[in-house]
Amino acid sequence: MAAPADVIPRRPTLLFVVVLALLFVLMSLSTRTRYVGETRTMFERTVMMIFSPVPKTVNWIGGAASDMYHGYLDMRRSVAENNELHRKVADLATENLKLSQSETDLKRLRSLLGYSEQFAMQTSMAEAIMLDTSSRFKSVILDRGSNAGIEVNDAVVNANGLLGRVVLTTKDMSKVQLVIDSNSSVGALVERTRRQGVVRGDGTNGAQMYDVPSLADVQAGDNVLTAGIDGIYPKGIPIGVVVKAEKGQELFKLIRLKPSVDFGTVEEVIIIHSRKIPHDIVGYAP
Repeated sequence: MAAPADVIPRRPTLLFVVVLALLFVLMSLSTRTRYVGETRTMFERTVMMIFSPVPKTVNWIGGAASDMYHGYLDMRRSVAENNELHRKVADLATENLKLSQSETDLKRLRSLLGYSEQFAMQTSMAEAIMLDTSSRFKSVILDRGSNAGIEVNDAVVNANGLLGRVVLTTKDMSKVQLVIDSNSSVGALVERTRRQGVVRGDGTNGAQMYDVPSLADVQAGDNVLTAGIDGIYPKGIPIGVVVKAEKGQELFKLIRLKPSVDFGTVEEVIIIHSRKIPHDIVGYAP
């Protein structure tokens, strides 16, 4: 009767195992019956020659596997250490940036506080939270309002000069009209000659000085300050520098100014609680 199909493929393997077992048994018996110093038989030498590469191969494979495993562990350790070093470098860079920024902020605030001490009137500090110089109305919104004592027509400055005046307040915010707005007007004077006029914004990023006679002495490079005659802005605050002064079409000079403040860098500001002139006094006429 034919053998089952699942038994036939197993015969070579079974035969190989039986042969190996017999060889090891014979070697064991031969070893037990040998005296010390007795030479190996031909059979033993043949078996040893056949199987001597096996331990070497096994040792080589084991050594190679061990080296690969330890190499893998070393690689994992190196990757982890490298990632940790990168994280520490990133943390140190972030900390250094924060320290540099803090030092810059401290210098700017010291300058601002030093400038605020020049005013005899009460002042407050605020931070710009929104700047709009691209629309028709040039303005900046501050993070403090009427709860901090800020009122309409308070002057707003920083360490470089005049920004504008408060035109609207809520409890915790206020809106400032910048001097570069086309509807802004500031009583001004030329520092060198004390010639007075009115500075109005040109609607872009500059300003012009009006009502200065064509024969008045005004030159490029002259500093223009607030004159303190408009009832809003205290006297002596830098407005800008004259970049062009020439005879106009009528009786007055055409004077263009570069503002003292770079409005694209406005952060902290000083709000000057200037003395307000009552409307009944302003409007009174005998």
